[in-house]
Amino acid sequence: MSQLPPPWPSTPGWHRDPEDPAMIRWWDGYQWTANRQPTPPPSAPFPQRKKSSVAKPLLIIGGSIFAFLLVVGSCAALIGSSGSDSSSASSSTATDGSATIFAPDPSAAAAASRSAAAAREQRDREFQRLTNKASYRAVTSRDWQLVAKNPGAHKGALYVIYGRVVQADAATGTFQIRVNTDGQQVDVYDFDINTVVTSGLASFKEVVEDDLVTLWVSVTGSETYDTTMGGSVTAPKVEANIVEVYGNAG
Repeated sequence: MSQLPPPWPSTPGWHRDPEDPAMIRWWDGYQWTANRQPTPPPSAPFPQRKKSSVAKPLLIIGGSIFAFLLVVGSCAALIGSSGSDSSSASSSTATDGSATIFAPDPSAAAAASRSAAAAREQRDREFQRLTNKASYRAVTSRDWQLVAKNPGAHKGALYVIYGRVVQADAATGTFQIRVNTDGQQVDVYDFDINTVVTSGLASFKEVVEDDLVTLWVSVTGSETYDTTMGGSVTAPKVEANIVEVYGNAG
């Protein structure tokens, strides 16, 4: 399946959406997510106020006075510091003698660097776990029915399931589909657990209605949605990290 190109640089954040230049889209460091929003308009420049001919001489005079006071203050600071103990390596006196500027703490910078490295390592480990098929548990039809009956109790659990796609259109977009699922690869018309499937690390761009799919999913809970008949349905909701099409029932 084709994948959207990553932004450059490929750091987590808002980047221009490769599918819609009028939108910006969140890149989490590994893939494009479903989070979009309109590209913010450029900030309008502030109008330049015309300087009066009277203000210019005043600015020149004021600047001269300020420069004189700055020189006097610097000399006084140098004279005062000559008779005192030398300042520590972590601080210095500003040119006007009025403030102390502290240098960055090397230990704090090192701690921040270690924390960032640990966070990156954790994200890499999670990515490897979610893209490894061996991380997902195979279940029987009955086991999957029990999960679907109470998905909230199984949040975060990883399963490999099978299903027939019943909705993959403009209404669901490329980041969500609806699938009749089962824990086993049963007959086409025996897939009977209505399941809302969102894209995690997987892409649904090449998935269409009536496709027979194998899904490696993480359980996220349940979702209630309105039907075309005016009612509502609550279905288990999962996030697909790997998807493979193995046939079509159409």
